[in-house]
Amino acid sequence: MQTYNLFWRSVKWRFQNPVTIIMTLVQPLIWLLLFSTIFSSSNAEGNYTAFILPGILVIGVLSSSGVSGIANYSLKTGGSSYRIMISPVKRSSVILAHILDASVLSFIQITILMIIAFLMSVRIASGIGGVLLIAVLLFLMVAFVAAVSYIISLTLPDENSFIALINTFTLPLFFVSSALIPFEQLHDGFRIAAMINPFTHVINAIRMLAQGAAIDWFQLSSVVVLLLVLGAISFIIAVLSLKKDSH
Repeated sequence: MQTYNLFWRSVKWRFQNPVTIIMTLVQPLIWLLLFSTIFSSSNAEGNYTAFILPGILVIGVLSSSGVSGIANYSLKTGGSSYRIMISPVKRSSVILAHILDASVLSFIQITILMIIAFLMSVRIASGIGGVLLIAVLLFLMVAFVAAVSYIISLTLPDENSFIALINTFTLPLFFVSSALIPFEQLHDGFRIAAMINPFTHVINAIRMLAQGAAIDWFQLSSVVVLLLVLGAISFIIAVLSLKKDSH
């Protein structure tokens, strides 16, 4: 119940301030339309929009969940954060509510991007089951990124430094991956960096579900385990950081 109350309050605030939804949607939407238009004619692999869609979904989650921690600065300014900290609310409930709020924002964005991609003739080869698996992967990614964002918001003193740090890492994580180019075509140095980047594996798994006729269950389960481990670690650190910040 604590988690639900905190989550519902955040959701109401977000829909009362729809600019927070629009701002995080604009960039991935522009990139989806821009890259599809520029590179589709030179692509020999078929529908390039279908190829880049997994990367665009991932950058969308990175953008929306990455900046989710900025809400903490508003809560501190308005005094809401202090009231929560002195209340008997479990710190894990605070983090979980934050993750669920970030999930709502991210999946609004994901749904809009998927609808636009559908209108651009993109189809998910693995059907409804594949769509559900993609949703699971993206939710696990949201949980990981949102928890990290929360940790950063507790560490940095103001919104400007927070946004600067998030922007510093978001674009490199996107470009140093297989988002725009097949992993096999990356040069050696880039390939190593992309292999270390956990979001490369998320993109590859989503692309397999979107384009592949057969599902490599070992690859898919490996990505799920990776995201579960990263999400669990970041969630625990976020709870511990919040407890420390409360004292």
